[in-house]
Amino acid sequence: MRKLKVLALALVAVLIAACASNSGISDKDPAVGRGVSAWNSRNPAAAKAYWAEIKDSAKQKKFLNYITLYNAGLDSLNSTDGVKNETKLIAASKTAIAKFNQIDPALKLPASTCAKGAKLAATCVDSLLAQERVNEAVSMYNDALKLYGKHQALTEIEKEVNTCKSIAAKKASILAQAEKAGNMDSFEAKVAAYDQVIENCAKEEANVDAIAKNSGLAATPGVAGCVKGFKKVRQDIKIQKEGCYRDKIYEFKERFGEEFARQPTGTGSGKNGAYTNTEILAHYKSVGENLDKIYAELLDFAAKHPNDVSQSVINDVKAQKMDLTAKINQVNREIANEREIASRGKTVMPLMIGLFNPQPGTSAEGKKSRPAKFSATGAKSNEYWWGMVSIPKGQMNDLVITLKDNRTVRVFNENTKSGKRIDKDGLKDLVSRSSRVGNSWPVLNAGSQLKGSNYFFEVQKGKTESYSGEVVVYSSFITRMR
Repeated sequence: MRKLKVLALALVAVLIAACASNSGISDKDPAVGRGVSAWNSRNPAAAKAYWAEIKDSAKQKKFLNYITLYNAGLDSLNSTDGVKNETKLIAASKTAIAKFNQIDPALKLPASTCAKGAKLAATCVDSLLAQERVNEAVSMYNDALKLYGKHQALTEIEKEVNTCKSIAAKKASILAQAEKAGNMDSFEAKVAAYDQVIENCAKEEANVDAIAKNSGLAATPGVAGCVKGFKKVRQDIKIQKEGCYRDKIYEFKERFGEEFARQPTGTGSGKNGAYTNTEILAHYKSVGENLDKIYAELLDFAAKHPNDVSQSVINDVKAQKMDLTAKINQVNREIANEREIASRGKTVMPLMIGLFNPQPGTSAEGKKSRPAKFSATGAKSNEYWWGMVSIPKGQMNDLVITLKDNRTVRVFNENTKSGKRIDKDGLKDLVSRSSRVGNSWPVLNAGSQLKGSNYFFEVQKGKTESYSGEVVVYSSFITRMR
């Protein structure tokens, strides 16, 4: 009889070891097997007494941590009691799944825990689907199914998940088509591609409606949310197409700005390479003609796309062209007196700058104009330059002259007669030297310091006979340099 009892106990031990091994825990320590058996036959807490007897400290810590993980997951599930906030419910479900997923699969979750976890996961999946977070919903559904088994709550949500996956796949296909359209090189090809995608989207909307109807779940939050999200795509793509037209119009505006700021080629025929009045007039005549050509292109573009280019847009660009043309006329009037102009020294180009023609990519407090440029070779002494600036009344814009080397610059609001009047008449240097940064020489609040639209500056002799630089108008030089 005693031999039979010993044999029976031995058989039980073998079966426990085999169960533990087959289920993924392969360990010969009897304490491990007894703990696994206690966990699965009673509850996770029952395993603690057995695993506490494990001699190997690292192994003991590992198995006791399964109990800690289970308790943490259970606490997350219990924390949702009475909670209606979807964000908190989803976070709790994710936490519980994350904790339970770290437990060895051989350790089965209690039926009550599975039921509660499955019910919470199903609620969260439905919420995620309604928010069109389909990938998250599918991931949570799959994890929950693996952990909690085919609980009724998950079985009921399965069809909704699959229906939303089908709708999401169609949406992804349309979005991929739209992305491909947006990557087209030419404007015409891009617009044509967007039109095709919009047409495809309209056709797919009917298919999506059919999928929802045939599923019998069209009224559920998840399916209804996905259908609504799909139907929003067509409007989004239309907005992308409209963006193409905005970019094209912006391109015309940028071409106006670039043309006005265009530099003459080569050097002037005047003294030390200065441009003569005749050369300046010829340059600005060509600028004006090119502005007319660009505007004619815009009108032609608008005629081809009457439904996509509004009259207000055309009026806006026309106003820009008229403003630039008026400034060209102002330049032409300014340089009419050739002898007086010659006494000013060299001219920067473009002759007029201001925030009416901003540098692309700048805005708000960091806004600056396209630059006027100047350069010289063979400069054996101080040299004198002049230019024009357009600063609206009341605007505290700054005029800044920057050189590529550290030679000194002085700025004046009167014709220096190529330097002859500076000391003789005690002309005031307008540069704010306390605000100087590197090789940049700022005239702060230039609109109030200059007597008119003209500025005159001296570039002093440096270590070399060559130099170059640019003149820029800033909305705020100090803010930009901080």
